[in-house]
Amino acid sequence: MSRKIALFGLGDELYNDDWDQETITAVGTHSTDTSTPKTVDINHQSIPVVSAQELKRFPFDFIVITDSGHFNNIYLTCAKAQIPQFKIISYETYIYHVRNQVEYNVDDEQSLLKFIQDKQIQRVLDLDLYFADGVSTTRNRTNYAELNTYGLSIPTDLELIGIAEKNYWPLWDNIYSRVYHTIDNILLQHFDLLLIMKIRPVDEYIALINATYGSWKQAIIQVEKDSPAHHALRNLDYAGLNLKATWKQAQNTLWLLLEYDKQSTEIYVICHKPYELPKLPPIYHPIHAGKNGTEGFGLPGDDTEENISFLNPYINELTAIYWMWKNSRAEIIGTAHYRRFFVNEPADNYISSSQNYLDEPTIHQMLKTHDIILRRSIPYGNTEDCFRKYMGYDFYEAAKKIFLEVIQEVAPDYAKAFLFALSRHNSGHAFNMFITRRHVFDAYCSWLFPIVLEAANRIDFTQLSEPPHSRIIGFMGEALLMPWLLKQRLRIQELPVAELE
Repeated sequence: MSRKIALFGLGDELYNDDWDQETITAVGTHSTDTSTPKTVDINHQSIPVVSAQELKRFPFDFIVITDSGHFNNIYLTCAKAQIPQFKIISYETYIYHVRNQVEYNVDDEQSLLKFIQDKQIQRVLDLDLYFADGVSTTRNRTNYAELNTYGLSIPTDLELIGIAEKNYWPLWDNIYSRVYHTIDNILLQHFDLLLIMKIRPVDEYIALINATYGSWKQAIIQVEKDSPAHHALRNLDYAGLNLKATWKQAQNTLWLLLEYDKQSTEIYVICHKPYELPKLPPIYHPIHAGKNGTEGFGLPGDDTEENISFLNPYINELTAIYWMWKNSRAEIIGTAHYRRFFVNEPADNYISSSQNYLDEPTIHQMLKTHDIILRRSIPYGNTEDCFRKYMGYDFYEAAKKIFLEVIQEVAPDYAKAFLFALSRHNSGHAFNMFITRRHVFDAYCSWLFPIVLEAANRIDFTQLSEPPHSRIIGFMGEALLMPWLLKQRLRIQELPVAELE
């Protein structure tokens, strides 16, 4: 069902448009004498012509003024008839800002700001620059609303991120903390609130929900009431996505409110030999890397369900990380080692003697303002020189050539980052230790493992019977974290690591 509007005025704009995207409920006019037609024909429909006072009896989302030569008089007439002023708009405004699917009014904005206040929202991703359509060029929004008179402005400490794929005016820097040209630049960051406020076809809504899934805690999606998109979105299986969905009536539209209600946390302690682990919070799960069908030493292994446990002699702890990727569904996921654990201490150094191991509340708090927790970068010098000293110059160069060829085939956009990270970067986040949200972890693993597994296919391990050469894939796989990070805009929380005996 299309948007309901009333028209006011028998001017040229009334007949210059075919109005086939709307339901016209009535046409208003100043004069209702004997010369005034009782009806007009619009889009093969007979539409009643009525006075401003009578117009109030008809349902409409907007009154569109279709006699621009008398705009001021018509506006005042409608206002005196106590028609809400935010519903009275010019033909040009309707064509370029409403029919063009940007749906804004000051009362809805106040409702949105009240939601941000009540939910203690700190970080917002505004996909459609909704606030730029507002009634102020700054964050001051008070004293404009007529119905929702909360008197709220955009909080000065709110981190408001916008996406401007086309036009962006520098003046809007007074509103937005930062604006990116495409959503791809920040899909791995996390936000308290996602705003999708432009009216769209249903397939575009679903594409955006899928593309941003996991990167927000709550979302507000503006939908035209009784539209095909409204009916389709009502029937989605939100519970299957761990989403709680509610609908809220806005002034002229509906808001779909989504809340991601899954916060499970799993930190996997990767072990390759028996070890007496310290007492840890319940979120820590020991896993035997490389168990590969053996009896092992009493720990769950990385050889169940979908796995590559048999590759452990060559790719080290990456077999456990692969198992985590394919088989764990935790929303927040990370790694530790049997003798290396993140500790909640200042990152003054990359090693700490503390036993203040991270617990779930601490991790959740850190990931409110950061996207990934990593070991403090270690200034071990040029990465390539470290490999050359450890493995021998010629062997390393041959391995590097294989990895570069694979990256150029599998992920060519990362070739320069790979070379930079190896040859020019003098520090790194070692030992494949991280804690992050599921969507970041999935993105990294989806990039990492096609490279690692293809490189493994190109190396004859029968000629590499002993470490470190036999573990070249594992060592290079560990080094791949840096080139991937170089091309992301992730907010990194560095922490020291306790290294046990």
